[in-house]
Order: sequence, then structure tokens, then C-alpha cells
Amino acid sequence: MILAIWNRSSFRIGVYRWYWLANVLVHITYLLQAVALGWHMLDVTGSPFQVGLVAFAYGLPLLAVAPIAGVVADRVKRQWVVQWSLAVAFLASAALALVAATGETTPLQILATSLILGATFSFYAPSRMALLPNLLPDDMAFNGVTLSYSGTRLMGFFGPVIAGFLLDLTDIATTLTVQAALYAAGAAIYLKATHFLPRPKRKPKEQNGILGGLKVVLQYLRGNKALFALTLLALVFVPMGMPYQKLMPVFVREALQEGPALLGLLVGSASLGSAVSGFAIAIIPDVYPKGKAILLFSGLFGLGLILFAFMSDPTIALVIIFIVGVFSGLFLTVINALLLTAMPDDMRGRMMSLWGMVWGLIPLTTLIGGTIAEVSGISIVYIAGGVCVAATCAFMVATRSPLLDL
Repeated sequence: MILAIWNRSSFRIGVYRWYWLANVLVHITYLLQAVALGWHMLDVTGSPFQVGLVAFAYGLPLLAVAPIAGVVADRVKRQWVVQWSLAVAFLASAALALVAATGETTPLQILATSLILGATFSFYAPSRMALLPNLLPDDMAFNGVTLSYSGTRLMGFFGPVIAGFLLDLTDIATTLTVQAALYAAGAAIYLKATHFLPRPKRKPKEQNGILGGLKVVLQYLRGNKALFALTLLALVFVPMGMPYQKLMPVFVREALQEGPALLGLLVGSASLGSAVSGFAIAIIPDVYPKGKAILLFSGLFGLGLILFAFMSDPTIALVIIFIVGVFSGLFLTVINALLLTAMPDDMRGRMMSLWGMVWGLIPLTTLIGGTIAEVSGISIVYIAGGVCVAATCAFMVATRSPLLDL
């Protein structure tokens, strides 16, 4: 059985192994900075609203820059977009590390760094994901995407945990210095894995411009009712359900009355649960009813988030958030794989930029959540997010959504 799993695995391809390593290394770094900047802002200002503002600054480029980034990813060599993005991320992290070492960091400097890192991720992500299918035979593409996404989720455990312990044992300047070094290492490994890939092919009669390019992708999605329904579910699941991670510093301090070490463990445990479900999807044969599974586990994610909102014991909270991560992992892994493998190569960058724009809604909902938390407490924010996701899943089942046929 182990041999059969290995024969289906993308890890048999050497360049894919290097790509996977670079992918998880860079992802651990972006997650490290999310925890570090959020906690640093809470230390500097003491304001849940300002923590939400950090997430807002990071995600704003996903809405503003992602459409451009997707078109760029379908026009130029994607590996060079990855390299330039990580170079700018390295410089931004190193600059804030120098400022933090003086103990004179201002909220504006934290927000500026978060904005720059968000912009680099907006360019990095579509190009990085669009590169992946070109490294593998067609029959391994779905497996390769699920393994890649599961790897990033697994590093989502280590990144916050490392950030929490670094902040506990050292300081923010050291944490940011480690972050800068990891960006540089990831860029070097990506170069080794992808330097030989050509520029994406472009159809001669394809519409020019950003809006024209995105219109083609939207038309493609609308022609597939199941994928379109999946996208609509994502428009609720991601912006309403996922902000709980960005607001976790507030929950840890207010509801659990703990510090950054537990913060890292909680965010990391959610990512570990997501990775476990993702690796399970990569291992099992591709014969299960994906739409029904997506709706079931998305609904359970919403209910789990509601339950988590009532937690006051750190140990029980760790268990519940791990289960929440398992439920979210199924949805996020499958939608990433389906959207990426279903698209023609010349449209993959734009599809991933549209997916990035969905994630770009998180800063807005996080900012709203931070404002509500400042007035009414963080638990009500988590409950509202869980109710929205669970209710949407119930509505789709009741109305016999095309997603059920996927």
C-alpha cells in the first residue's frame, strides 16, 4: 500500500520536491510575520482595533493589486515574479527589524510593513501557484496541488509556534531578523526548482488589459455551475470564517488571559489540523463526492467556530481549534486543487489572483470584527462568523445547490 501511495505521489519528481520545500519555507515565514506583527501592535497600542488594522493593511493589496498580479503571472516568467516579490519582502522585514531593535517602533511603521508584505504576497502567490502544474505530468497535478497546499498548512503550525516562542524567549527584532533570513532562503530554493520554466503561452486573440483578462476567467467559471457554486461558498467561508486567525491575539489575551506562546500554539494547531486533512485528501483515491464533503465539513467548521467562542480553558481550546482546522482544511485544500487544475495554463495566474481577491476580503471583515470586539468582546465576533458559514451550507443543501453534484 505504501508503494502504491508513493507511485501516485508527486514527491517522485525531483523538481517538485525542491518546489515543495521552498513553498513551505516561505509560507512559514508569512505566517510567522502575521503573528509577530499582530502581537507587536498589541504591545505598542493595546488596541484590538489596531490589531485588526494590521490584518487590514496586509490584505488590502490582495484586493487592489491581485488583478494586476494575475495578469502579470500570465504574461511574464512567473519564477522572476516570485524572486522579486521575496526580495522586497526580505527588505521590508529587515528594515522593521532594525527599527524594532531601537525600541522606537511606531504603529505606522508596523502598518507600513504589513502593507508591503501584503503587496509582495499578492504578486508571489498567483505566480507561485501557476508554476506548479508545469512541474508535473497532468495525471499528478491534483496530487501535487493537494500536497503543496497541505505542506503550507503544516508550516502554518510551525510558523505561529516558532513566532510565539521567539517572542517569548527573545524579542520582536530577533523574530523579524529570522523572518528576513527565511525569505532569502526560500527565494534561493525556488530559483533552483523553477529557473528552467518558459514564459506562459498567450492565445493570439485573447482580450488585452486587466478587466478583459479577468472577464475571461469569470466567463469560464460561470460556464461550470458546480465550480461557480463553490466560488460563492468561498465568498462566505473565507471572509466570514477565517478572520478568527487574525483576531486570535485578542481572544488569547481577553478570553484565555494568556500570552504569545499560547497564541502561537492555537494558530499553529488550527493549521496542523488543516494539514492533516489535506494530506489525507492527497493519499486517498480521487473518487469521493467532493461537493457533499465540502458542504458537510464547511458546516461543521462553522459549528466548531461557535463552540470555540465559548472556550475559557486553554487545553480544551487547543483541542477544539485543531478540529476546526481539520474541517477548514478539507474545504480549502479541495477548492485550491479544483480551481488550479481545472484551468488552462494561460489562465491560471488570473484564476489564482481572483482567489487571492476572495482572501483580500478578510482584512475588511477583520477590521469590522476588531471594532465589534472592542465594544462587545471577541466571542461575539467568532459566533457571528460561525453562524454565517453554517447557515450558508444549510441553505445550499436545502436548495439543492449544483455544488452537491461535484
